Amino acid sequence: MDEMELILKESFEKILYDSCDKDLLEESERKGVPARLLQALEEFGVFLIGIDEADGGSGFEKKNGLELAVIAGKYALPVPFTAMLLSNWLAYRENLDSKGGLSCGPLDQRIKIDAGKEQVVNGTIENMYGYTKGNDALVLGTNEQGEDYLVLLDASQLDYKIKHNLANEPVYSFTLINHAPKLIKPIEPSVVRYYFGLQLLLNLAVATGALKKIFELTIEHANTRVQFGKQIGNFQMNKNNLSIMAESIKQAEVMTLNCIESLRDNLDQQNYLELMVAKLKVCEAITTATPIAHQIHAAMGYTQEHILHYYTRKLWSLREEYQSESYWSHEISHFVLGQEEKLWEIVTQ
Repeated sequence: MDEMELILKESFEKILYDSCDKDLLEESERKGVPARLLQALEEFGVFLIGIDEADGGSGFEKKNGLELAVIAGKYALPVPFTAMLLSNWLAYRENLDSKGGLSCGPLDQRIKIDAGKEQVVNGTIENMYGYTKGNDALVLGTNEQGEDYLVLLDASQLDYKIKHNLANEPVYSFTLINHAPKLIKPIEPSVVRYYFGLQLLLNLAVATGALKKIFELTIEHANTRVQFGKQIGNFQMNKNNLSIMAESIKQAEVMTLNCIESLRDNLDQQNYLELMVAKLKVCEAITTATPIAHQIHAAMGYTQEHILHYYTRKLWSLREEYQSESYWSHEISHFVLGQEEKLWEIVTQ
């Protein structure tokens, strides 16, 4: 890591350290994205990381944006940082103007492009996190031949429903009936896989930061809370649970950071396999670590006065995004079976 990258991370963390306290997290659940913090991050240029300065970006590389996503998770940043970052990356790659407001939908979903001359689209986009009302939406579509297209949905025509995830964040669903998009353009499958990989990796980066934070909170509580004359962290059962928690979180962290470090301008088969395994490991860590954190904090961790539940509810929401563990287990099995002649090479790389 060079000096400029270190300054970037330290400056970003300083902004979040000064801003993201429990009061702000509580207020953001009631009132939405905090405008002052959003403005500070926009002025810092954090949403343009990974875009060349010559083209109006902030410079650096995409992996620097992913490293910032880990920090965002550590502070439960109540701003859709990853959604805005990915939207700008994809818009930049496709030479689209994102200054007027653009939101990228989940890239594991497709809408149907009709074969007629009018070029309309139909279908649904579900569970779109980070959408800003009034923004055009960038999604994927497919035609009857199974070819992928990039589709820019017109905000003025969007019919949406809003629900809230476990973190109480708004999640949008769109129903499209003969929608006339602003743009339909072909996109290569390799590009789709790469940007979906980025979308998934941003999710894992945030989760990794949040997992590390709940471990810090749990260790602190175990070392300060006293029962029967000694710290609860000294009880054998809690020691055992904390070691299990630490192991699962460290595995998830290593897998995620390895994916970030090995990120290139494309996603080859080995990278995609590592990403799928990382998704499973992060989900396993969430499943293992969050109950232990709440068990050791006891009822206190669920109360409005404590900060723990802001992280655990966010983690449960992140786990639900981009398919389930069973889906990714099947994908890994299918991938490995298709590479049976190279199985040993895959396992040992």
